Amino acid sequence: MKIKGLICSLVLTMSAFLIANTHADDLSKYIFVSDAWVQAMPPSQTSSAAYMTITNNSSKEAVLISASSDIAGAVEIHQMSEMSGMMNMAMVSNIRIPALGKVALKPGGFHIMLINLKKPVNKGEIVPITLHFQDGSSIMVNADVRAQ
Repeated sequence: MKIKGLICSLVLTMSAFLIANTHADDLSKYIFVSDAWVQAMPPSQTSSAAYMTITNNSSKEAVLISASSDIAGAVEIHQMSEMSGMMNMAMVSNIRIPALGKVALKPGGFHIMLINLKKPVNKGEIVPITLHFQDGSSIMVNADVRAQ
């Protein structure tokens, strides 16, 4: 009877530990996105860009590895940089958001490209974008469409 009680106690303790630690590495509960917006484009344009500020309130670095949106055929993370007096845009593999820090995705810097738009993006609409992080977590963002 003592062994049965000990086994039950051990099983309950292990179950509680597993439940408590199932999402211990899920940083998404510490990531907050503010001022998310997408550039309104004329109907003839097939690409646009999304901007936002990503804040990491965790004690661990967060790494944005991709994004997705039903409105676009492809979604890529890009960065603008100046080389020899010329602005260049290039795809990057990730964006590192430091522990207890933030990164601004803004015109002239990091941004999310929405490529092969399935429909025009018009001022006043909302574009859903999902951010995917290296730890396997993701966050859904509703970005306002704005005319710049």
